[in-house]
Amino acid sequence: MRNLLIILFLFLLLTSLFAEEELVKKQPLKAAALSCLIPGGGQLYNRKFVKSGLVFAVEGSLIGLAAYHHLEAENSYDKYKVNPELNSDYYNEYVKYYEKRQSDFFWIGTVIFLSAIDAFVDAHLFDFQDKKKKIHLKFEDNTVGLVYNF
Repeated sequence: MRNLLIILFLFLLLTSLFAEEELVKKQPLKAAALSCLIPGGGQLYNRKFVKSGLVFAVEGSLIGLAAYHHLEAENSYDKYKVNPELNSDYYNEYVKYYEKRQSDFFWIGTVIFLSAIDAFVDAHLFDFQDKKKKIHLKFEDNTVGLVYNF
């Protein structure tokens, strides 16, 4: 039942992302928050589908790798606990997988942080092309002018 509610929540969240019109200004904090909560969610909100898939793949891979290293560390520690004097190799193996898992957590946090920054900046620059069309530099008679069209 709980899994069904989570899937329903994610479905409603994703459908609400696509319900917005193209001309609506994006909210940078919403994009960053979505990127922190859902792998690639902020990029999906900003309509950057390739980036979203890339972020989803990287975060998913790192989470899977962290889970694998966690399970291997637990298995090694359980084998070590059976007979600590004879199984010192299992303790060394536990330490190795523990350090790899900690490294995975660092990289997961780094990717989430960078994807949130990327989503934040992309939301700010969402209507940049429209604004760029309104401003023109004008070069006349050895002077430079700025023309802004309303």
